[in-house]
Amino acid sequence: MDTQKLRCFVAVADKLSFTKAANELYFSVPTVTHHIKALEAELGVTLLIRDKHTVRLTPAGETFYP
Repeated sequence: MDTQKLRCFVAVADKLSFTKAANELYFSVPTVTHHIKALEAELGVTLLIRDKHTVRLTPAGETFYP
């Protein structure tokens, strides 16, 4: 698990937005998405629920976030 993945997850969890997280980290949205998907694959759980206009933490995401 590398720090880039964790930084992306924390930023998305803080902002509940991939776009705002990407802007904060100076990454593109696809890069943030890639890091989140890679972290979820590594952990074997879904951390975020992505809808068309919203992002929410799953129960696993809420446990992992603190």
